[in-house]
Amino acid sequence: MKCKRHFLILTLAAAPMLGNAEEWVTTQGISYLCGGVGDESLAQMKSAESSADAQLVLTAGNERSYLNDVKLTVASADKQHAVTWQAAGPVCLLKLPQGSSTVDASYGDERRSLKLNKPAKSGVRQPTVINFNTN
Repeated sequence: MKCKRHFLILTLAAAPMLGNAEEWVTTQGISYLCGGVGDESLAQMKSAESSADAQLVLTAGNERSYLNDVKLTVASADKQHAVTWQAAGPVCLLKLPQGSSTVDASYGDERRSLKLNKPAKSGVRQPTVINFNTN
């Protein structure tokens, strides 16, 4: 019985860690939220889309398999705002500073770069797919 009780205590103690929801991270005037494509994570990402300026979907190959662990850097055109992070999932929402921003994405030896403009009104209209050749 003692063993079962310790297992239950350990399980209850670990439960909050298992259910951590993704949260917006804000640095230097740029915010991002990355997550997976599982039901719970996808639902959270969908609910956050209305406050985002852009959505990135990170994929690889002709099959467009989802990628995580992509290194992303977002910088404003004037370079006054910049943030770099490792994407924890294949979908990332962004809140951008005014004007245009550059997104640099690296996976393995490959690098992609694109420009995004902050829309007049928040809310994701069309996801931007960043595809790498690596599978």
